[in-house]
Amino acid sequence: VNVGYAIIFECVKTITKIYPSHELLELAATNIGRFISSDNHNLKYLGVTGLALIVQVNPVYAAEHQMTVVECLEDPDDTLKRKTLDLLFRMTNGGNVTVVVDKFVTHLRTSVDQHLRRELVNRISELAERFSPDNEWYVRTMTQVLELGGSVVPEERAFGLMKLIADGSGADEDADT
Repeated sequence: VNVGYAIIFECVKTITKIYPSHELLELAATNIGRFISSDNHNLKYLGVTGLALIVQVNPVYAAEHQMTVVECLEDPDDTLKRKTLDLLFRMTNGGNVTVVVDKFVTHLRTSVDQHLRRELVNRISELAERFSPDNEWYVRTMTQVLELGGSVVPEERAFGLMKLIADGSGADEDADT
């Protein structure tokens, strides 16, 4: 059984390295989905790794596995959690940013590992800047990052938030005067 998974994984790696074929990428994503939903930690890790390769070629193929990937965050294996956080970061777009950032904030709230906390702060901040649905959500999210991240929040992130607040949203300029 393990040899079969190894062969499938190597096929997925090959598919992502050759000229992208819609049919092959779809097949690769479907097969990787079985890895991610496995109870075996090693297979989940390979699944997350394989899906990360597919996302580099075309993120569309990973969208159907998003909720399964999110469930990998609940795994007790820290290595799998880190790999999953990296994959979710790569999978994020304007349509799923609020869900992904909420998961990242939850992990920032509970994490005691300073390196992971710093990484989460940077990723949440970058996603909020790139995909923020509106200024209110951005301010709310960055306020949480400042509260939870504390000393690991880079100064430029805090200054960016303060500048946005000072400049106002522009929507109610008359009310600001």
